[in-house]
Amino acid sequence: MPLKDYQAIVSRLQQALGRAYAETPYILNVPGRSVACKLEPHYYLALQPAFCEALARWSGVMPATVVEALVKTGLIITRPPERRHLLDLEVSWGGESMKVGASFVDADFIDRALLLYGGLGHGLEVADLKIKALCRPRLEKFFENKDPLKDFVFEGP
Repeated sequence: MPLKDYQAIVSRLQQALGRAYAETPYILNVPGRSVACKLEPHYYLALQPAFCEALARWSGVMPATVVEALVKTGLIITRPPERRHLLDLEVSWGGESMKVGASFVDADFIDRALLLYGGLGHGLEVADLKIKALCRPRLEKFFENKDPLKDFVFEGP
């Protein structure tokens, strides 16, 4: 069985994401409507499984292959040793609040897709999306030995 070329898969995913954004910009950075929102300069919060399923549909790659490629290349943040990436979180925006299944995606992956294939001259700004403070202790453990989330992504004390 041949080895998978994860970089080629990632490139295909970026092309598909950039094109999808060019056609329908609200797929990113519109809390309550998008599959991913820029949470802070280093990370997007991606709703799961919607984000990976959308990438699969846009790129013609199986959803499991999307997840595998993003995990193996470190573009979805995981917690060793299980390499789990999915977290249950509570988020808020504009007075709304919702419990979601989410992953954290490296912002460079998405911003690069938008620059190269989405027609943008720059990455997206941080969205009006916050994570409820009650999730902070779990996330601090999850991000141990990684670039931690900035304080401003949390709502409340």
